[in-house]
Amino acid sequence: MKSLVSAFLVLLAGLGSYFAPLGGTLTPNENAPTVTPIPFPTKGIAGEPFLTKSPEGSIFASWLERQGDVTSFMWSRLDGSAWSAPHPISSGSNWFVNWADVPSLAVASSGRMMAHWLERLGEDKYAYGIRFSVSSDAGKTWSTPAWLHEDRSPTEHGFASIEAAPDGFVAVWLDGNGYATERQEMAVHSRTIGFNGQLGKESVVDSRTCDCCPTTLTRLGDGRMVTLYRDRSGEEVRDIQASFWKNETWSKPVVLHEDEWKINACPVNGPSVHALGNEFAASWFTAAGGGPKLQALFSKSGGTAFGDPVRLDLGNAVGRVSVRMRTPTEAAALWIEGASSTPNGLVLKSFSADGAVSEAIQVSPISEGRSSGYPRLETDGKSLIAIWTVSSDPATIKTARISWN
Repeated sequence: MKSLVSAFLVLLAGLGSYFAPLGGTLTPNENAPTVTPIPFPTKGIAGEPFLTKSPEGSIFASWLERQGDVTSFMWSRLDGSAWSAPHPISSGSNWFVNWADVPSLAVASSGRMMAHWLERLGEDKYAYGIRFSVSSDAGKTWSTPAWLHEDRSPTEHGFASIEAAPDGFVAVWLDGNGYATERQEMAVHSRTIGFNGQLGKESVVDSRTCDCCPTTLTRLGDGRMVTLYRDRSGEEVRDIQASFWKNETWSKPVVLHEDEWKINACPVNGPSVHALGNEFAASWFTAAGGGPKLQALFSKSGGTAFGDPVRLDLGNAVGRVSVRMRTPTEAAALWIEGASSTPNGLVLKSFSADGAVSEAIQVSPISEGRSSGYPRLETDGKSLIAIWTVSSDPATIKTARISWN
């Protein structure tokens, strides 16, 4: 992964002077949302935040805290306008901590939860795997950690996404077993996990994918799941693919939109998807055509077809997008926009199924570097909650409520 990432950074450096902002300064928007900070209960060095929501509508945050050589995985629930006291999930001194490949939390009904994090599988920098634990008492106690995947080779296994299902959880992840063989390719794998931690059969969603772009997963109203990830064709085209899970089987992957982004490197910039009912909204980064873009679209026909994409960025997209649907026909996207744009930093826009796009607002200043990680969005049905890493010394986490009058 290291060589691919380095190649991509060199590519961006060469194109930097070509990227130009679009549209200039934005005019004031009378319907712009209000951003209200919410103090977050971290201590020490904190980062790698994640947001999720329970079926009952409660919003949960998870994150990592580091003290010396020990990393701890924590969670908190948003109660009204304040976060609860932090609760521990697990901790260790042999964990793999990465700005893009972050732990996550999934919450099912009746307080049943699943958490995943990363631990090393060898001495190589990217030799690590996915550990998980489940809780049946609303996060008070957790099961003995177990490996999510069958392969234990000293290769990369990560970028997992987890969603609650009627009988447990569904997980997808990037599996590096191919790098332990002559294939030298990453794949997307999946399996079910029971509420008691019992693992279902592991399956392959796609046998050749981009090495280190985060996956994303959401559950549709009829019980199906859809996962998006960055593909890797034999010609090194790295567009976003979609696959649907039904009756414990994944469909043949299809291209979300033919950007035709051909690049012999991994951009470490994954898509985001979120469903409301049987339709979903998605957004993703691409540099097809020579410049960075952030695109978004809605599905149609019960999630089996895709609408035309709209462009969200302001001309200098860094990406790392997070999407949440606000209504069946409107969604919001949160991403990082480069300093030469106005606004810039952590930026939010709304977009609709008919192609309308709102003006952008700045949620917060934020570094464009890796230390800022991936910002996240969640919705409580009325407003949005944002969480992001502040790359200060020491690093910390901030949250805010984004609401409309």
